[in-house]
Amino acid sequence: MQGIISILAIVLCGLGVVISLSCKECLTTDVYCINQTSYRNCINNVPIGNVINCRADTVCSNSNDVCVESSKINEDIQDVCGTSGGIGCGQCTSNKFTCVSQNQFVRCSGTTLIDSNIYNCDTDEVCISEAISKYENICVPSCARDFLNLKATCSNVDYTTTTTAAPTTTTPSPDEKASACSAAETSLQIPATTKYFLTKYPLDTCGSYLYCEKNEKTAKWDTVYVPCPATKPFFDSAKSLCVATKPSSCT
Repeated sequence: MQGIISILAIVLCGLGVVISLSCKECLTTDVYCINQTSYRNCINNVPIGNVINCRADTVCSNSNDVCVESSKINEDIQDVCGTSGGIGCGQCTSNKFTCVSQNQFVRCSGTTLIDSNIYNCDTDEVCISEAISKYENICVPSCARDFLNLKATCSNVDYTTTTTAAPTTTTPSPDEKASACSAAETSLQIPATTKYFLTKYPLDTCGSYLYCEKNEKTAKWDTVYVPCPATKPFFDSAKSLCVATKPSSCT
């Protein structure tokens, strides 16, 4: 299927391309979204005037109302600069990867985004989460996307993570992460057939965790260090996700 997509991209590049909504560009509504919560007006496709801030709990959108409540975001009204700019954008389902911008994607661990590493699609490719199951590729050439009538999962151009580490947190070195995964494998009695697991790091605190994945070629652990966000500062080992309420197992 990957080959079919590539062939379609070559054959169909003469077709018109549907213009996607873009952050920091004048929209057809004559609005220039600077970020999720502020904008400027446009005249003749040029931003003018002062920066205008959206009211609390609203985002800059392609609606004529400009700033709309996040709950009203859908396929037609989009969060132009945010990861909620499309159905399924920045959301982990049954796939191992999910789109977080028009041409960026990240790994998933259950329902958790592993956004310490952000991957980019090639030039003139669009990130479409649903293409994984249909065409075995999350990045689809623009011309093939139009022919197949697919839509970019996200409307935002760039992904900005909201994950915030605690001030005292120090990112561990690759050797420290690998050692911690090996130690957790023993202490948690992880089965030898397990391909990946999550473990809190350091083991005596709950402010962050490690994603540990067994490298089939080297038999060593490939690791990703993930601090819990300020809104959910505790890693719950039983649920394998960051939570707002401190679990009893945390010190």
